[in-house]
Amino acid sequence: MFGTREQFQYFICAACDTLQIHSVLSGEELGRHYPADYYSYETSQQPKFLRWLTTRHDRRELRTGGRFFGAVIAALPTGVRLALGDAVRAVGQCGLGRDARILDVGCGSGALLDRLSRAGFTNLSGADPFLARDCTTPEGVLLLKSHLHAVTGSFDLIMFNHSLEHVPDPVATLKDAREKLSAGGICLVRLPTTSSEAWTTYGPDWFQIDAPRHVVIPSRQGMALAADAVGLRVDRTSDDSSVAQFIGSEAYRRDIPLTELTSLRSLLKLFGARRIWDWDRRAALLNRQGRGDQTGFVLRAVPSRGSRTGTSGRSFQGSAAGAILRHLGSEPKCWHSRGV
Repeated sequence: MFGTREQFQYFICAACDTLQIHSVLSGEELGRHYPADYYSYETSQQPKFLRWLTTRHDRRELRTGGRFFGAVIAALPTGVRLALGDAVRAVGQCGLGRDARILDVGCGSGALLDRLSRAGFTNLSGADPFLARDCTTPEGVLLLKSHLHAVTGSFDLIMFNHSLEHVPDPVATLKDAREKLSAGGICLVRLPTTSSEAWTTYGPDWFQIDAPRHVVIPSRQGMALAADAVGLRVDRTSDDSSVAQFIGSEAYRRDIPLTELTSLRSLLKLFGARRIWDWDRRAALLNRQGRGDQTGFVLRAVPSRGSRTGTSGRSFQGSAAGAILRHLGSEPKCWHSRGV
């Protein structure tokens, strides 16, 4: 993404196609790959008209108003609508009331929570261990500098919006989420998936690998295994990939950092309008076919029937190696991906 061109080794599960980095970075070594301008921590204000338009879109998706203008936005091309953010649509599909207790894990600057607040939700909070300190968003939403396991309380919705793939042990993190869900609560996980045409086509040049920031990128089967290991089940999925899967991956193939593609003009010069239009339509088709390169998993708790144990009788402990990748063959495939 930032043009470092370093190489990182990944392994792929021979049975379920889940991708995992070989050596997880930590401390200062990891920190240098999250510069101050990393997208999830941006706090720049939207122009007033765009903010107004976004709120109309959000209220329609969340069924809190905005029907007329929201319908106009819904008629726009897929890429334009996804630029407004499909996370809000995913939340809207959960059918929650405005007073639902919602926690966004890996919330960054809290931009999504502010959007939910402006759309009418009233019981919001975020947690992110990489925040400088506890703080509030411009809309007054509390953000905690904390890992999920240290957050107190129970929640009707716990969200991971492109954050779960950044943690070394996603199964342990899902276990923490399961324990904090209220009765009937939902865990929403949006992340890249290897069960996609983009991974099949681009391999190590697939831009969603985002080495070394993405630690574990599950397949659809791998995500189901992880959920099952902690007493959750996949209720449904909804793909929300965009034209970015083609633009970013084609740029990686050409050794072009994404930071150099900062304007529509640069995109048109590199790829041409017709190709981008075709990719946009292709992305929409792949979403409908369940072959997009990112998807939202709606997870619900499985009714408790005593302690959950594996076939050997041992309780699941939330280990990524022991759950998502326990089907790893004796000779897993190895890939190298560049930190482009």
